[in-house]
Amino acid sequence: MLRQQEELRGKDVSNLIEQVQSNRTLVNMRLHNTDLELLTLIHAIQPSRKGHMFGVDLPADLKQRVAVMYDGVLIFEFVDSNRVPCKFTALPVEASNDTLWVLFPEVIYREQKREHFRIEAPLRTRFCFKRDEEFYGMPVSDVSMGGALVTRRIAGGRDQVLHVGDRLRDVEITFPSHCLKVREAVVVRQEERVPRTLFFGIQFKSLKQNEKRALKHILYDLQRKFLARRAGTA
Repeated sequence: MLRQQEELRGKDVSNLIEQVQSNRTLVNMRLHNTDLELLTLIHAIQPSRKGHMFGVDLPADLKQRVAVMYDGVLIFEFVDSNRVPCKFTALPVEASNDTLWVLFPEVIYREQKREHFRIEAPLRTRFCFKRDEEFYGMPVSDVSMGGALVTRRIAGGRDQVLHVGDRLRDVEITFPSHCLKVREAVVVRQEERVPRTLFFGIQFKSLKQNEKRALKHILYDLQRKFLARRAGTA
């Protein structure tokens, strides 16, 4: 499956860089068209007359090559907290002590395999369906463009309700501020990670275009809120 690319701009860029700083995420930095490349950390953020900038650790043996950096573009690559590869280019501003200061980029490119990229579902999110004339609403652990992970507490065999291979029609996933309707879903996996609690992997089947658009909108909204929470701006 080809990777799709998402562009983060504006406040989403700031949130993600602040998240990388607070998590002490390793960042690969290289100077375009040179052999200069190193793993480093973003350890500070501050405003400047040219805009916000972030500071990365600059090893002592690279100080003499800093002047070269001002004539080129720096390329940064890292993996975010959801294990999604991210990349951006930025311009260096100045070097002081063991820190190289770099301007915030206008855009960060985030790559992902959509059907595998999962977002933690908010509290009170429920997977709702009807079975044998009875309605069920199971808690949702995470959700993606391809499906969801739902849980079910059980005390005995009758409490299980779902089994691998079951097909469900006209299901709904109710989020605190959204409701997604899915025409058909199938149970593809079952695990007991916690005693008396079953986890079911649900795969969405034959999503209509309006369902895909609605789900993509929900996932983007959850991503933005997640980044804002991690950055402390929510």
